[in-house]
Formats: sequence, structure tokens, C-alpha cells
Amino acid sequence: MITRDALFFDIAKGHNVSLKTTDANHYSEKISPNEGEEVAESFKDMFNGSIKKVNDLQVDSEELTRKMIYEPESVDVHTVMIAAQKAEVALTFAKSIRDEAIKAYRELMNLR
Repeated sequence: MITRDALFFDIAKGHNVSLKTTDANHYSEKISPNEGEEVAESFKDMFNGSIKKVNDLQVDSEELTRKMIYEPESVDVHTVMIAAQKAEVALTFAKSIRDEAIKAYRELMNLR
């Protein structure tokens, strides 16, 4: 029987430690092609959903600003400012993610 400390000691020395799975639900290194496609689809959906949320925040901010101009009594100034700040933060965050993605792409292209 291997204890936790002995296992850590073997790994720390650089020894290969094999793990045996006894249950079919445990991790295995086999990945079917369909699973990779599902991950790509879910990432695409997540990315598109995030862009849509940023756009929705921008549209809500613009609508509240217009409403404040044409019907000042119907909208609270604090609500307009909060919506504008949410939209600004979301857009700034999206821009920084875009910049980092472009930077990573350029670094990958320069690896050649």
C-alpha cells in the first residue's frame, strides 16, 4: 500500500507513478473527437454570449440616457450613471481581452 507521503516522495524524486482507475467514471486519457467539438461549440457560445451581454449593456445605457434627456422625471440620475459605468467597465474589459488575444496570436506567429 502506498501512502500519501510515499507517493509525494516518489513524485518529488521524479519517479513515474502509475495510477489505476477502478471506476469507468474516473478520469481517462482517451478523448473522443465529439468531446472536443462540444468544447469548441461551448466556447464559441460562451464568447458570443459575452459579446452580446456587453452590447446589451451599451444599448441599455444609451436608452436610459435618451430617456433622461426626453423624459427627465421618468428616470433617476443614479440609474443612468450606474448603467453607463457598467457599460464602460464591460467594454473596457472586452477591449483588454481582445488586446491580449491579439498579443497571444502575434506571439504564436513569431514562434516560427
